[in-house]
Amino acid sequence: MRPFSSTVNPNFRGVILGILLTTFSLGGLTLAHANPLQMAPATAQNASVKPLDYAALAAALEDPKSRAVLIAELQRLAAQSPNRAGAIPTQESEANQMAVNTAKIFSSVGASFTVFTQQISRLWHTPLKRIDTAKLLTNTWHLLVLVGVMFGLRGLIERAVTPVLTRLDRWSRAAAQRQHLLRAALSLLLVGGIGVAALVGLFVLGSAVAALLTASNQTELWPLTLFLNAFILLELIRLVLRLIWVPRYTGLRLFPITAPSAQFWMRRSSILIYGLGYGLLMVIPISRHVWGADVAQLMVWTLAVIGLIFSVQTVLQQQRVIRVAVLRIAERHPSGVVAWLLGVLAHTWHFLAVLYIGMVFLVGMTRPSDALPFIAKATGYTFLYVAAALLLSALITQLLGGEVRLKDHHRRRMPMLERRLNNYMPWLLRLIRFSILIVTLAGILATWRVTNAFHWLSTKAGAQFLSSIFDIVFVLGLALFTWLVIASLIEAKLNSERDHMPSARVQTLLTLFRNAIAIALITIATMMILSELGVNIGPLLAGAGVLGLAVGFGAQKLVQDVITGVFIQLENAINTGDTVKVGGITGTAEHLSIRSVGLRDLSGTYHIVPFSSVDVVSNYMRGWAFHKAEYGIAYRENIDDAIVHLRAAFDELMSDSTICGKILEPIAIPGVTNLGASSVDIRVQIKTLPGEQWVVGRAYNRLVKMHFDAAGIEIPFPHTTVYFGEDKTGNAPPLHVQNIGEAHSTRAIVSADDMNPE
Repeated sequence: MRPFSSTVNPNFRGVILGILLTTFSLGGLTLAHANPLQMAPATAQNASVKPLDYAALAAALEDPKSRAVLIAELQRLAAQSPNRAGAIPTQESEANQMAVNTAKIFSSVGASFTVFTQQISRLWHTPLKRIDTAKLLTNTWHLLVLVGVMFGLRGLIERAVTPVLTRLDRWSRAAAQRQHLLRAALSLLLVGGIGVAALVGLFVLGSAVAALLTASNQTELWPLTLFLNAFILLELIRLVLRLIWVPRYTGLRLFPITAPSAQFWMRRSSILIYGLGYGLLMVIPISRHVWGADVAQLMVWTLAVIGLIFSVQTVLQQQRVIRVAVLRIAERHPSGVVAWLLGVLAHTWHFLAVLYIGMVFLVGMTRPSDALPFIAKATGYTFLYVAAALLLSALITQLLGGEVRLKDHHRRRMPMLERRLNNYMPWLLRLIRFSILIVTLAGILATWRVTNAFHWLSTKAGAQFLSSIFDIVFVLGLALFTWLVIASLIEAKLNSERDHMPSARVQTLLTLFRNAIAIALITIATMMILSELGVNIGPLLAGAGVLGLAVGFGAQKLVQDVITGVFIQLENAINTGDTVKVGGITGTAEHLSIRSVGLRDLSGTYHIVPFSSVDVVSNYMRGWAFHKAEYGIAYRENIDDAIVHLRAAFDELMSDSTICGKILEPIAIPGVTNLGASSVDIRVQIKTLPGEQWVVGRAYNRLVKMHFDAAGIEIPFPHTTVYFGEDKTGNAPPLHVQNIGEAHSTRAIVSADDMNPE
C-alpha cells in the first residue's frame, strides 16, 4: 500500500533519501576525525588569560594551512562580536557570513595542496617507526576476539528479534488502509527502542570483554576501546538506516520504496559507513599513534577519495531511475511551467548531486574544523526535515485522505453531509500539506543561513503576523464547523425517519433558515477576516448602513417583498407543494423564498409572483376541502328520484379503494338551489382531504352521468325551437322535407298540421 500519491514513482523518494543519507554519512564521518594542527584556533579563546607564545604564533603564521584557519577563526570572532554586545544578528549578516565561508573554502584549496605536498615529502624522506611485532600480534589477537564477540552477539540479537519483526510486519499488513502507516510507525518505534537497548547491552558486554582481555596490561585497552566506540556508533547509524529502508519487511516500510531499491541503498550505505567509519574512528587514530600525523592525514585523504568515488558511483547508478520517475511526474502535472522545470531537473539532477558531494569532500579536506561542521549539521538537519515532512504528510494523507463514507442511516438522514465532507476534506488536506511544506522550507533555509523566518516570527511584526494567520484559520474553521452542524441538523429534520415527516411549513421555514444562516456566517466571517488583515471595518460598516438606508428608500418594493414574505411565512399562508391562488394566478408553489413565490399552473407555465403584489392568498391545501357541484335535471324529472340516484353514485364511489381514503364524510345533498331557465339544480357536497377535491369530483361526475343515463333521467342541454309561421286562416304552411341519397332521391311534402302531436 502506498501512503503517497500513486503518480510518484517509489524509487524517486527512495533515491532522494539515499543521496541525503550518503552525503550526510560522508560529511559526518569525515568530521569525526580532526587534525591536531587544525584544533589550534580553539586556544585563541584563552588568549586573554594566558601569556602569548610568540614562537607558536610565528610557527602558525608560517604554516599556510594554520594561517588560513587562524584567519577564519578571527573573522568568525569578529562576526560574533556584535552579538556579545547585545545586538541581534540579521539575515544579511548571516548571508554575508555564508558567502565569506564559501570563499574561504576555495581559498583554502591551494593551502591544502601545499600542506599535502609537504607531508608527502616528509614521509618520503623520514623512515617509519619500527613496530613491535609481539605487541602487534597480541593487540591484533585481542582485537579479533573482541570483533568476533561483538559481531557474534549482534547476529544473535538480530536472530532473536526476527520473530518480533515478522509479527509486527503481519500486524501492520493486516491494518486498514488508514491505519497502516500509523501501525508501521508504532512498530518501528518499538523496534528502534529494542535496538537502542540492545546496543547499550552490547556496549556493556563489550567493555567487560575488553577489560578481561587486557587485565594483565591496561595499555592494550586503548585500541579495543576505539573499536568498541566505533562499533556502537556505526551500528546506531545502521539502525537508523534500517528503520528508514526496512529492506526485508515491506509492511513496516514508512516510505514508498520498492524492495530492490531499499536493499540497494541499505547495502551501499552500509559499505560506506563501515569503510569510512572504521577507517576514520579506529584505523587512523591507531596509525597516528604508531606512525605520526603525516601518515594519518594521508590515510584520511585516501579514505575521503575512496568515499567520494563510491558516492559518485552510487548516484550515477541511479541516474536513469530518477530521470524516468521525474519525467513521469512531469507528464502528469497539469502546470506547463512546473512540468518544464521537472523535465530540466530530470536531466540534470545527477550533476547537482555530484556537485554537492564534491563540495562536501572539498570542505572536509580543506576546512574540517569550521566549515565542515556547518555543512554536516546543515545536511543532517535537512535530511531530518525532509524525512519528518514526508512521514507527517503521509500519516495525515492516510488518516484524512480518501473518500468519507457515512453509515447508511446517517446518509439517509443527512444526504448532503457526506458530499460536503468529501468536498471540504481535500482542501483541508491541501492546507495541511502546504503548511508542512512552508515549515520545512523555512527550517531548511534557516539551517543553511539563507534566511531565518523563525527569528522574524519572534519579532513583534512576526508574532502579529502569526497571530493573524491563526485567527483567520480559526475563524474559517469555526464558521465551516458551525455551517456543517447547522446544515446537518436541518437536513436531519427535513429527512426525518420518525413516524411522521415534518410539515410543509416546517420544511419551508427550515430551508429559509438554512439560507439565512449561510449568508450570516459568510458576512460575519468576511468581516472578521478583514479585521484581522488590518482593514478598518468601522467605515465599512458605516458605509454599509448608509447604503442600506439608500437601498431602503430606492428599493421600497424589495423591502415590501421581504417584509410581506416574512409575515406570510410566519402566518403559514404558503408552503412548498401547496396549490394556491396568488396575485390572480392559480398553481402549485414550487419555490418559496423570502421575496417571492414560484407557481406552476395547470398549463405548465412557471410564474414568479413577488409578495408585494399579493393582496389575498387562497390556499387549497389547508385542513380539508369540498367537492361542491350542482347537477341540473329536466323539469319533467322527479327530484326525489334524482337525489336517490345521486346517493347511489356516491355509494359506488366509496367502493373504490383508491378514492374512499380521500373522502372524510358522507355525501351532503342540501337540495334544490335553483330553478333555472331549462333545469332544476340540485347541490351536492363531498368533504375530502385538502387537494383531493378535484380527483374525487372527476370520479363522482363520471358515476353520476352513468346512473342518470341508466335511470333515463335527462340532464338538460341547450335546445333550438323552429317556428314556421301561419297563414291568414290560422293554418301553418307545409314543411318540405327532402332526402337525397346516392342512388335515388325522395321528396315529401309534410303539412305543419301533420306534425302536431295532437
